[in-house]
Amino acid sequence: MNLSPHFTLEEMLHSDTAEKKKIENRINAAEVDNLVRLCTKVLEPLREHFGVPIKINSGFRCRDLNDAVKGADNSYHTKGRAVDIPMHPGWLAYIRDHLPHTELINEGTWIHVAL
Repeated sequence: MNLSPHFTLEEMLHSDTAEKKKIENRINAAEVDNLVRLCTKVLEPLREHFGVPIKINSGFRCRDLNDAVKGADNSYHTKGRAVDIPMHPGWLAYIRDHLPHTELINEGTWIHVAL
């Protein structure tokens, strides 16, 4: 299922940890709607501006998966409102200055952005 022109539900649900621990990363309709908003308002404009594909390191996490990766109890990932993407020159500043976000965290080798 496409969430936007360049992002799919499958890539937002993928997790090596979930596969390894046999966790079914279940998502509901409201959480899918949140992912659509995140993709259309943040990821697509970022991709369009820089003209390069964006790999999703971590997207949606069900509660069990979030616990398995030791995510915060109130993580926006569990609501379909956050994504972690690789650090890329200029991306952090562009998101900060031009795109809507609720959280924007420089995690060193990746960027956490929530809407």
